[in-house]
Amino acid sequence: MFRIAVLGGGHGGHCMAADLTLRGYTVSFYEHRSFAEQFNTTLTTRKVQLSGIGPQGIAQIDRVTIDIEEAMDGAAIVNVVIPAFGHDLFFAEMIPFLSDGQIIVVWAGDFGSLRLAKLLQDKGVKKKITIAETNTIPYGCRLHSPAHIKLLLTAPQVVIAALPGDDTSQVMAQLSKLWPALMATDNVLVAALSNPNPIVHPPGALLNTGRIQYSQGEFYMYREGITEAVARVIKGIYTETAALAKALGCKVVEYEARDFKTPTSIMGVAFQAPFDTQGVIASVRGPNSIHNRYITEDLPYGLVPMSQLGDKLDVPTPLIDAIIHIGAAVCNSDFWQSGRSLASLGLAEMNREEIIDYVTTGRG
Repeated sequence: MFRIAVLGGGHGGHCMAADLTLRGYTVSFYEHRSFAEQFNTTLTTRKVQLSGIGPQGIAQIDRVTIDIEEAMDGAAIVNVVIPAFGHDLFFAEMIPFLSDGQIIVVWAGDFGSLRLAKLLQDKGVKKKITIAETNTIPYGCRLHSPAHIKLLLTAPQVVIAALPGDDTSQVMAQLSKLWPALMATDNVLVAALSNPNPIVHPPGALLNTGRIQYSQGEFYMYREGITEAVARVIKGIYTETAALAKALGCKVVEYEARDFKTPTSIMGVAFQAPFDTQGVIASVRGPNSIHNRYITEDLPYGLVPMSQLGDKLDVPTPLIDAIIHIGAAVCNSDFWQSGRSLASLGLAEMNREEIIDYVTTGRG
């Protein structure tokens, strides 16, 4: 039996588990015990309702659990579908139960593949597994109610790379059958730099801090928050991420200048609806506070490692740095200290050539 594990009981995890089940795959769906209360309906019924676009219906999931060993048992592919700030928690749970031959995919990785590889190295784990990460998840979705996920948009293209990049073709041979939107890219650094969330979310949220707090939750960033001025900042941050990739001899996902000139910015390209993409994205409410993951995930786990990579590669990142400083002040949190560092990714002691060799061949 070909079993697929989905780790993470949030929006994306529910959608992936339901989607795969409705398409006939055998799924193990896991949530960490710390979040068991919010997961209780799904855990008790083993059913997830999927509505919106694409496959619809009640998915009777084969295995739903808060036991990581049970979730990992027999899984050929393990999908980690959680916010980056939860990676270490989930990685620590899953590492003891890894099996030879498994493919571990970190969806919307934010450099998560490198973090997992570093933890495996630190713990001396010698399992023959393949690690990969993507730039985003394939689904634009929201939990409508417990165990009911609504799929609003899908990603027409999701870039993916293995660590090392030389193994990407092996990963694609397995995963492209499950998600046809997947497209191979050079390496996991390019996948991380191609994530649209850190490019759009932090400036879109932070430059509307007053409106977010004043509205007490009634804020729609993609309807009212991305004006022409905010769009210029988003475009500037994208330009800096593209420069980082260029310094590594690669290219991030490319956008046209016009793609930045709408209230949905490049999200209207990265995710599509069958009709009125702009309107669907504009209807998504949030962020509802300054402690939303648009800031507390995308800034420390997306932009901080980009800034440090810029220092390493001698690539200026003034806008990225400015957004980190502003976010730290707004949230009264030292994101420079708490964010994902090159040291936590195993890259701190490497020079440019060693980094490229490591993410390409596994050496370095």
